[in-house]
Formats: sequence, structure tokens, C-alpha cells
Amino acid sequence: MSVTLFVLDLAEFRPLVDAAANVASVTVRQPVRGYWRIQAERRISFSRKELRLRRPLWNSALAGGFCGKLVEYTDDVMTLESEG
Repeated sequence: MSVTLFVLDLAEFRPLVDAAANVASVTVRQPVRGYWRIQAERRISFSRKELRLRRPLWNSALAGGFCGKLVEYTDDVMTLESEG
């Protein structure tokens, strides 16, 4: 099983996509129908402060949906894990 985060293809979310692309265990797929796909076998984690995202963007980062389990979602940390 894997975990997938769907991210809107908007310039405002690009820091999230770029950060994911720099993680060896994460695959970033080009946008299809307006959404990037960020995938990993076990876990995806981001820090809002490191990404320098404002709170409204951070709070809407999951708007595209995800496959997996949300294990942490605070003002600064978002962590998704596979369900298997």
C-alpha cells in the first residue's frame, strides 16, 4: 500500500510540490486534470514553517484529497501514512 497526496496545480502550492520532489522516498507526478500527485510507499510529512506557507494555504493543502491515513495535522506539521 502507498500514500498519495493530491495537490492543486496552483503557484501558491508549488513550495509543497518542490519540497516533495527533493525527498528520495517520494515521487511527484506531473499534474493531471489540475492536480499534482505526491506519492510514497509509507509516509509523507511536511512542515509549514519550512515551506513558508501562510496558514490559509496550509489549511487548504488537503483540499485535493489524499489516499492513506492522516496521522498528524497541526499548525506546523502534516503527516500522512499508508494504511497497510
